[in-house]
Amino acid sequence: MSRESEQQNRRLLRARDAMDRAYAQPLDVAALARIAHVSPAHFIRTFAATFGETPHRYLQRRRVERAMFLLRESESSITDICMSVQLAAQL
Repeated sequence: MSRESEQQNRRLLRARDAMDRAYAQPLDVAALARIAHVSPAHFIRTFAATFGETPHRYLQRRRVERAMFLLRESESSITDICMSVQLAAQL
């Protein structure tokens, strides 16, 4: 793997880590692209090529995984859980 590819992967991992930390917050592609130091369009393409899914799909999956955990482990209502993980939010 070339040095440039390694740097690109590190930047994408930083953006993905930011998504993991802030999954319940409204996120936008432009902010994530800034973390990765690329344009929004390039971020979407390279994220999908690297991780096998678009940033939107990744974030959606993480939110659903968290909601599933909360449904199993808490007494919160479905509505409260949905609001807590921002399932209705868009990337």
